[in-house]
Formats: sequence, structure tokens, C-alpha cells
Amino acid sequence: MRVLLRFFSGTGNTRLCASFLAKAFQNAGHEVDLVEQNVPVDVSTYDLIGFGYPIHAFNAPKTFVNQIKALPKAAKDYFFFKVSGEPFPINNSSSVTLARILKQKGYRKVGEKHFLMPYNIVFRYKDPVMKQMYLYLPALCQAFVEDLLSGKAETIRYGPSRIMTFLFKIEWIAPFCNAPLVSFRPKKCTRCMKCLKNCPQQAIYLNKKDKLKIHPTKCAMCMRCTLNCPVDAIRFGIMNPWKVNGDYGYAKLEKDAFVNPDYINANTKGYFKLFNKYFDRQRALLKAHKIPDPIESHLAK
Repeated sequence: MRVLLRFFSGTGNTRLCASFLAKAFQNAGHEVDLVEQNVPVDVSTYDLIGFGYPIHAFNAPKTFVNQIKALPKAAKDYFFFKVSGEPFPINNSSSVTLARILKQKGYRKVGEKHFLMPYNIVFRYKDPVMKQMYLYLPALCQAFVEDLLSGKAETIRYGPSRIMTFLFKIEWIAPFCNAPLVSFRPKKCTRCMKCLKNCPQQAIYLNKKDKLKIHPTKCAMCMRCTLNCPVDAIRFGIMNPWKVNGDYGYAKLEKDAFVNPDYINANTKGYFKLFNKYFDRQRALLKAHKIPDPIESHLAK
């Protein structure tokens, strides 16, 4: 089977998720192509398509919705894989607009999975939380692919969360309003141009005065530029108090024996106590698939 993973990724979490899904499909003997949005692709040559995106304000990013609108009509099976920083039901309906568009085009949904990964906005997660989410990701991707291939993949009921999804679509105009307020601080900026070169929307450019600017109709407010700025030189407009700066460093965290990934459990207190039900369900899912618990495996090394 030929599988296409078509996705939008801002700070890299969705891309990482796509790579683990691809590996699981490949291990099962299937051919997989990973294609980021804005890269042309002929969907007619694939048997199964996975559409992936980060949840922005309980919705799919507007730029990704536009990509789905541009797809040709086709009788294809597809699934969603979506990533956010919290497991709450309010995220359930983030795919509702995409699902409606795809249904109108003749596509048939065969599964949907919501994966947890660290925030790229609001506040930076502690290293143990990031490590726990990262270690679970490949195992959960494997289980999801096994379910997809067996025709038993989970789906998500949108339900009452549709209302919040609809209301928070106002976020789609936020980049247009915020872009003119973004500034690149000359006293800190080293002109490495990582922000300009790596913007997934090609929204950052040099104006006639050789100053960095953000194009308001292209910015998706994905936060890739602010997260990866090596000197924290970007003031991100009205969102600046909530920006996160600095690479997540998953590979380094995985090797760091001093960072205990068993952070969210039955004894967890505070905000992350609300995450324990999600991880309980994922532990049960992995057990049903006879996939070793990634935290136990990691701690046993």
C-alpha cells in the first residue's frame, strides 16, 4: 500500500509525529511519503492519506484548511493525526471543518488520533513532561498504525466542542492583526536569518530598508521563528508574553538520565494532574497492543 502523510508543522512536533507514523507503516511493509503542505503532490497515486496538523486555538490552522480545500475530488481513505499541548475534550472538534470539506470531496475517514506534545506558546513545559510526551509518541504512533491497518482505528466524536471550535475561529484573523506588531530587535538580532529561511509560510522577508518583517496574510502564527531564534530577538506582538523560546531538545532529553520521565502519574498534583486520565488511556492502549510501556522501558535501561 502507498501511504501519503500530508502535514503542516510549525515548531516540529507534527513533523516528528509524522516521522514516527511513517516508520510504523514502513515496518509493516508499506511505502510512505512525507510531504509538508505547500509542496505539490498528486494524491491520486496513494491508497491511504494521513492529514496532520498542530491544533491552534482548538482549530486546524487556516493555512492547512486552505490546503485541504485545494485538494481534488477523490474516493480515498484518510485519517487525521493532530497534535496539541493538552488532552482536553475542547480539542476534539478541531477537525470538524476539514472533515466536512473532505466528505464533500468524496474522501472517507477511517481514523483520527490526538497526540500530546509540548506547547509552543503560553508557557514552556518542564523537561520531565516533555520527555514523557516524547517517549510515548513512537509507541502511540505504532499502536495507531496497527489499528488503521486492521480497520479498528479510533475516531473522535466532535460533540458539544463544535461550539468552542466555531467561536475560536476568530484566531484565524489573529496573524493578520499581530504581524504589524512583530519586531526583530536589532540590538539582539545577529542576522543569522534562520527565521526567514525556515518559515514554513515564507512569511518573513526583508523590506526595502533591509529590515525583517512578517507578511500579515502569510503568517500562520505557528511560532517556529520565536522558538528557534538563537538569541531570542523576536518580539512577537501581542503574543510576546506567551511565546516559548529555545529548541525542545528531545534527543538530548532522552539521553539525560537525570530527567525522570515518569512525571504525570496518579500522584501528580497541580495542572498536570488533569493529564493523567489521558496517559491512563494510552497505557491501556499500549497494553492491549502488547507494546511495552515506554517509560518503564526507558527507566529499565
